[in-house]
Amino acid sequence: MRYYNKTTILILLIPQTIKVWTVIIAKTNSNLKMNLGQIISTERKSRGFSQELLAENSGISLRTIQRIENNTSHPRPHTLKTIADVLQIEPAELAEKQHMNSEPETNLKSLSKINLINSSALIGLVIPFFNIIAAIIIWSINKSDAFVKEKGKKVISFQILWGIGVTLILSTTHIIYYLIMGKFMWGRLPIAMIIFALMVLTNVFLIIRTSTQLKKGNTEIYSFIPSLF
Repeated sequence: MRYYNKTTILILLIPQTIKVWTVIIAKTNSNLKMNLGQIISTERKSRGFSQELLAENSGISLRTIQRIENNTSHPRPHTLKTIADVLQIEPAELAEKQHMNSEPETNLKSLSKINLINSSALIGLVIPFFNIIAAIIIWSINKSDAFVKEKGKKVISFQILWGIGVTLILSTTHIIYYLIMGKFMWGRLPIAMIIFALMVLTNVFLIIRTSTQLKKGNTEIYSFIPSLF
């Protein structure tokens, strides 16, 4: 029987974790997209119409209304105009709403990939340096998308600079303590470790905040960070 230590198990779980994140983010983003049937359904409900009442006032069969709203049937121009007249909305306005909601499909895919790159940095909380390594791996796989390539660089640059900052602070604090006390701070809880914990919390906060921004469609992430490559 083979035995694995905790680090080996965590490394083996990384591909599955990334796969799960990809599915969750993809499903979340797909729910943001509204098709024409959903738009008609929303407009109908906002005006207090039931499907039966809409069918009665428009002269369109209930079955057709249901098929349109379920997106299993696309309405003909005359049918769409009739529904729009009953709902007191211009057909062009319905078309515009559809465009506004369906246009970002490819953009949503890009945002989900960027969000995955950003969220993967949390692996660094468990495995050192994987906040950078995991982000670079996912970025490399998806960098054929120019938008993902650009924003992914921001995410990776932030994690690299964060890592450099943590290293400098820990090293500097130890050196200063050695110069003053004549010995290193082994076996204690020095102020450097407190600062390290605060920096980790800051990193986690910024990852979560950036993830929230991306889910809202805000692509101005890590604007204070220069791209290192």
